[in-house]
Parts: sequence; C-alpha cells; structure tokens
Amino acid sequence: MKDYIQRIISAFTASRHNEMLTKEIHQWLVDEKHADEKEAALHTLWEETEGKIDTSTWNSLSEVYDKVGVNEQKKTRRFRIRGWQYTAAAVVIFAISISGTFFLTKNKYSEAAMVENFASAGNMNVIELPDGSKVQTNSGTLLLYPETFKGDTRTVYLIGEANFRVMKNPDKPFIVKSGTVSVTALGTEFNVAAYPETNEIIATLLTGKIKVDCNGGKNSYILNPGEQIVYQNTTSQSFLANANIEDVTAWQKGLFVFRGKTMKEILFTLERRFNVTFQCNISSFSNDKYNFSFRQNASIEEIMNVMGEIVGGFNYKIEGNVCYIKTKK
Repeated sequence: MKDYIQRIISAFTASRHNEMLTKEIHQWLVDEKHADEKEAALHTLWEETEGKIDTSTWNSLSEVYDKVGVNEQKKTRRFRIRGWQYTAAAVVIFAISISGTFFLTKNKYSEAAMVENFASAGNMNVIELPDGSKVQTNSGTLLLYPETFKGDTRTVYLIGEANFRVMKNPDKPFIVKSGTVSVTALGTEFNVAAYPETNEIIATLLTGKIKVDCNGGKNSYILNPGEQIVYQNTTSQSFLANANIEDVTAWQKGLFVFRGKTMKEILFTLERRFNVTFQCNISSFSNDKYNFSFRQNASIEEIMNVMGEIVGGFNYKIEGNVCYIKTKK
C-alpha cells in the first residue's frame, strides 16, 4: 500500500493539473484512511526533492514565480547569478505546498484554505494571522498559513526570515516549520532565518520561551531570551549559542548588519533587500569574512562604495536593477 500511495503522490507532484483534480488529490490526502502511509510517503517526497534539480524543478520554480508576480525578465536576470539557489528554493516551496496542505488539514484543517504570503525582493510585509499573532517578513520570504487555525496547534510554514509576535494560547501551541526545524511557542517573540541559499537555519528567542526541534525531533532545545539555535543543513548538526539581539533584529529597522559574512553571502542579502541582480564571477572573491554595519535605509551605492574601499579589488556599475561587478586583475 505504501508503494502505491507513493506512486500516486509522485505522479501528482511531477506535473501540473487542473484545479478540480488538485482539489480531489488534496481531499484524498486528508482522508483518514491510510493516513500513516500517506504521511510516510510525503516525508519521503520531502527527503527526495530537497536537493534534486531536474526539468520538473524548473517548472515548479516557474509556477512559484507566477504566484508571486515576478515577470519573465526578472526570472532570467536572477538565474544568471544564483539560479541554483532559486532552484533549491522552488523545490522546498513545492514540497511545502504539497505536504503543508496535508499536514495542516490532517488535524481538522480540511475546511481552512491556505494563504501564501510572499515578500518580494526589496520589500517587507507585516501580517496579522487569524489568531491575532503578528509576523514581519523580510525580503524574499514566503509564509504559508491557513485562513483559520483549527485543530490542536497553530502551524505555519516559513522559507526566508520572519519575526513572530505570538498571541498567547496555552491550549494551542504556535509552531513554525522550516525544513527539518520546528519552533514551538505559547506566547512570545522570536526570529527565524531560513533562506534556501544559506547553509543555516537560525531560531532566536527575544522574549518568552520556545522549544526548537531539529532534524525531525532528534535534537530538542528549550531557549531562554537572548539565546539562539543554529542548525546546519549540510551536516544536520545544531548547537546553542548566545545571540546579539540588535544584530538579529536590525533588518526590521531597515539596518544592514553583517557579522562574519563572506562577500558571496553579503551580495545574496543585498540582492533580496534592494531587488537588484549582481553580474559578476562570484568565485573571484575569497572566502574572507567581513563585519559591516550600515545606517538605516542606506543606499546600494553607499554600501558598495564602503565595501569597495574595505574589500578592494573590484569596480562596480549600476544600471537599472543590475549591478555589474568587475574584479581588478
């Protein structure tokens, strides 16, 4: 039976279907019959697709861009620099869209429609969830949540970075899922950073208390304010650390703070925050790490000028939404 269910789910996720068939498949997924086998099959889907890149991945990516309103010109531009990062993002988003629908609806969510909120590059969103909780999402972030919280938990799915201010409800824990990391809170404020192009998922507690489960619950932590969990995707390792709260929350104030970041990591962040594409040979930069702090709402020109002086070895030119970087020989 498991193999049969696996084949159905794999066939469904491998291609595009009309609205009626999609609805029927979702209804079949949430039906209690063979629920354990369906859940196991969806977990297998997550594990198999998390790092796979093929033609269906690009189709999935195109669908995601269509949903968030990115035009064809922007799609092409971004692939020039970091196409593989967006490919990975598409796979994760696609898996969450399918398995998220199932896991949420399985626990009495069958009547609740799902909401996909995307903060495009250069923008941030402030969202009020159905329970009154407040979420601020950083640029390039997708938050998936139900129109109405039903069942025993309030579960949302995150790709990117967001700050959560959770409305207290001891009888219904608030859960943020991102990949294999799950953050549970009753009433608190915390930050989760989980961008697909980075190797880490970081959960930081600002106030209250949260529980963080990593790698499918194999490692669990209870955090106090000022602490954070860092989970490394490539090694599946996690550790507890003290957080610099001002640095963690700087993005909410429009500040730019980089601590121990390579040029590659810095450019990825600037792409999201300014909605620009960097045209350069990223391998020409070393893996040296830098510390930068820029004032609130600093311009891309100001940031590039400072980095040019400190890092050195390159010139840049901005034309429209493209920044051309030429390294000096």
